[in-house]
Amino acid sequence: MSGERSRGEDSLLAALAAGSTVEDAARAAGLSSRTAYRRLADPGFARRLAQTRDELISNALGELVDCASEAVATLRALLSASDERVRLGAAKSTLEQLLRLRETLTLSQRLAALERSVQAQSRRGR
Repeated sequence: MSGERSRGEDSLLAALAAGSTVEDAARAAGLSSRTAYRRLADPGFARRLAQTRDELISNALGELVDCASEAVATLRALLSASDERVRLGAAKSTLEQLLRLRETLTLSQRLAALERSVQAQSRRGR
């Protein structure tokens, strides 16, 4: 019984983490929707689901990083295309991505500074 429950929960976790609805995930795991919702209400299960989703996102991010250089090279090549509409699209895309990256890095640096400030204040307050 414990093995069946574990397999069902593992299947439910995998399906939910991959984006299935609760009803579809329950059906795929051989569980009722009611059981699936009960599992979701369990903090331990919810924590494992969040960890599983984080792992899937990290894996996908790794794949994106692997192909980023090729994507940049493609944009760079398109900047020299004979069709000016293609060049314009590549230029716009390049500049938009550059501005997004700059904004993300700036926000990340500001957040890190705030976190350091909060830590320093909490150490002084102890």
